[in-house]
Amino acid sequence: MLRRRFLQLIFRVTAGACATVLCAKKSLADWPEKHFSKGDFADSFQQLFGDRTIDYSEAIRLVLPEIAENGAVVPITISSDLADIQRLYIWVEKNPTPLAAEVTFDASLAVYLTARIKMAESCHVVVIAQQGEQLLRNQRWVKVMQGGCGTG
Repeated sequence: MLRRRFLQLIFRVTAGACATVLCAKKSLADWPEKHFSKGDFADSFQQLFGDRTIDYSEAIRLVLPEIAENGAVVPITISSDLADIQRLYIWVEKNPTPLAAEVTFDASLAVYLTARIKMAESCHVVVIAQQGEQLLRNQRWVKVMQGGCGTG
């Protein structure tokens, strides 16, 4: 009886692991690799937005520490009361992979996002909000005492 329970447990764990791997592969199929690949900030930015006009806006509230002691865990909070924001992009100018995150929102929701990002060195953190066809930008300078991207 003990052997049967053990074999059932092993079967369930194996089936669960297989299901997890299959689901992970499906979600990775939609991964926009070209946007999250290593490269220069300007090239990556140009590739995603082209020559579209991006307006500066304080309506995108961006909270970051002025000095981050450890670049591996820099807290960031983004909020806005603007209506119809569908997507946020978080860029870290001097990271090996400048695009840190792309977050999609339902247009009916208020935007509030808090997370932790990695920063290789002191630079601007740029947030772009997509509101319909309009792009809005805000940025903050963060001084990093110890880089967190494993670059050095």
